[in-house]
Parts: sequence; C-alpha cells; structure tokens
Amino acid sequence: MKSGDLVIRLPDDGTDQAGIGTVCLVEDARVVVEWSDGQRTEIPLPAPSDVEVASVGSLRHRSLRDAEALQREFAESPISVLVTLLGERGGTASLGQLRLWTRELKLAGEYDSPWWAGVGKGLDADPRLTKVRGGKQWKLLDLLAEHADVEAAVETEPLPSSAPESPMDSHAADPDGTERAVGPLDEQASKAQVLPCDPAEEAEGRDAHIREPAGADLRLSSEERDRYEAALRRQEAVAEELQAERDRLRLRIADLQAERERSDEQADVLRQQVADVSSNLVEVNRRADALADKVQRREGELRHVRQGGRAVSQSQLRQARMDGLRVLAAVLAEVADHVVHATDMNGSGAADALYRRVLTQAGAANVTDIGAVGEETGFDPVRHRFTAAGSAERVVVERPGFVWQPGTPQEVVLEPALVRSAEQ
Repeated sequence: MKSGDLVIRLPDDGTDQAGIGTVCLVEDARVVVEWSDGQRTEIPLPAPSDVEVASVGSLRHRSLRDAEALQREFAESPISVLVTLLGERGGTASLGQLRLWTRELKLAGEYDSPWWAGVGKGLDADPRLTKVRGGKQWKLLDLLAEHADVEAAVETEPLPSSAPESPMDSHAADPDGTERAVGPLDEQASKAQVLPCDPAEEAEGRDAHIREPAGADLRLSSEERDRYEAALRRQEAVAEELQAERDRLRLRIADLQAERERSDEQADVLRQQVADVSSNLVEVNRRADALADKVQRREGELRHVRQGGRAVSQSQLRQARMDGLRVLAAVLAEVADHVVHATDMNGSGAADALYRRVLTQAGAANVTDIGAVGEETGFDPVRHRFTAAGSAERVVVERPGFVWQPGTPQEVVLEPALVRSAEQ
C-alpha cells in the first residue's frame, strides 16, 4: 500500500454503500486514509480483510476515479482493456471470468453474447496472449522483462527541476543570531503549509526536483519530514501512473497496428472482389443477350400454344356439352322406365304426360329418343344394348334410348336403348 491508493471498505451495518478513501500517509504499521467526507482515520498494517485496496493506475482505481473515461476507452478498445485486466488479475482467465470482472468494474453490462464472441476472436488474434487449457482460457505472455526495463527507464530518467545547481544557495539567521546554510529543503519547509493529498502539493512535488545538500544542517520537524515523505510518495505514485499510462498507450498502438493490418487484408479482399466482378461482367452481359433471345423464342412458342389452345377449348366445350346431355339422357331413361313399370294407371298416365313434355324440351337441344317401348326393329349395335347376354337380328325395345344431333350428319348416342330378342 502506498500514497495515492484508494481504499474501499464496507460499513458494519451490512449495507452496500462502501466507503472510499485515499491513502495519504504510509508508515511501518499504519496508514492514514482520508475519506470522501473529509475525515481521516488510521488503518493498521497489514490491512484488515474487509478492506480492498485499488492501486494507482489500476483499472479498479480508474473505475472509481473516472468511470466514464474508462467506459469510453473500453467501448473504443475492449481488447486493450481486457489485456490490462488480465495482467492485473493473475495473467490467466476464461471469457466468462473476463465478463464477470468487467461487470464488477461496471464496464460491459449492456453487451450481449454475440458481442463477446467477437471479442473472443479478437483475443485469439492478439499477439500478447496465448490459449491454454484446451483453448478455454487465455494467458498473458511474459512481459515482466519489458516491464522491468520500463520501470528502470522511469527511475533513471531525470525529472524537471527548478532548484539551483548549487546545494548552498543562501544563508539564514537562527533566532540566536547565528547563521546556518539554507538549502532547497529549508526553502520548502519555510513555504506555506500544504496538507497531504492536496492537488497543489502534488503539482509542486511533480515540478520541483529536491536535492538534499550534503553536510547541510537540516532542522525539520517530524511533521514537516512526514509531509516531505508523503510528497515524495505521491511523486512516485504519479510516476507509476504515468508509466502505466505509457504501457496502455503502447498496447493501444499495438492494437491499432493489428487493426491496420486487418484493414489492409480486407482492402486486398475487396480489390480482388472488384476484379472478379469486372471479369464476370462480360459473361453476365453475354448471358443476358442469350436470355433475351430465349425469351423471344418462348414468346413465339406461346403464341402457337394460344392458337392451339383455342381449338382445344372448343373440343373441351363440346365434350362438356355432351357430358351434360348424357346426364339429361340418363334422367329421361329413368323417367321412361318409371312410366313403363308404373302400377297405378292414373299415375302412369300423368307420368307419361310428364315424360312427353320433358322429351319435347330435350328436343329443343337436338336430343331425340331411340324407339318406343314394345317397338320391334332391327338390331343396331351402336344404338341398342341387350338387357341380358344374347344376340338377334330382330329386337324389341324395352326402354328407349337417346341420341344427340349436333348439326352434323353423324349423330352421338347419349344413352343406348335396352332391347331383347324378338323371338322370345
């Protein structure tokens, strides 16, 4: 735990309202935390189990300090944020664990499974990761050496200084009248008192490079020295945060380079597709001309079919008319049979009159009867049909039949007459 870290602590009443404070002072056995309401308390070291610490520069720290900025960064570059999160959480995780961690940071609550499937493909293609445990988890490749080099560069890099080159710049008089050397530390101690965790003091700590003059008579009180040490720790925290930001920028650059390579590949594919479409355009035009010729031939065939269809339609109409007349002939035959076999003489006369009237109406449609009941005539195999098996040259009509005269010399037999042999 160091100065600038955030401390999260749940209250004792069991509610979810966690208290968030900033570490202002770190000593051997305790740290001083300033809470959001301005109060300061001490926490023993090591920290209790109900205390969570978010280090400066970590995703947890950023989510508590500026959640909207972190959410925007995650929306723009989710792969980079997930790689950083993987490094902070142990270096190995599955997609389900990454989704759980992002929900804890309130980053990806609105993203659905298809979106995460695309993120998984992006993680597969990231050169900083490798698949382990049968391809179910990702592992962050060893970047410790590179991280150590960056830390070494940050530590050895001189900070900008506004202090004079000489450690002995001025002299001051003690109350007893003696003079003593006054260096940068004494000048800082003589400045206005600035409380820890004050942004003004942090800015002053970042800008001023403090050197301790060798052999100088430093008469700093314990409170001033604690303040000085706190300022140094904050300077270290700022340097670490800048280092983490630089690492994130490097990862972002790597993501952009990978995205550029993918864009170049997609552009190559599109160019090839354009070339294929251009080469196929001539073939499409040729096929269009062939289809136009085929359509013209089909139109000619359709005209021939229509002309033939008129003849077919006339034949179909004639057949339909014949079918209707056959039904009429069957009805007339039934009526004639009823007349022949009626037992009531009065009823038989009425039926016979009805039959004659229907036969007259059928005559208007060119339907006429074949013979009369009891009439003897020569056998005609087209117009006659025996009631039982047999043959004879002379037959007697037992039930009349019916023919249709369509206006041509050839008649159409609708219902043959039932006959029997005249010799019986």
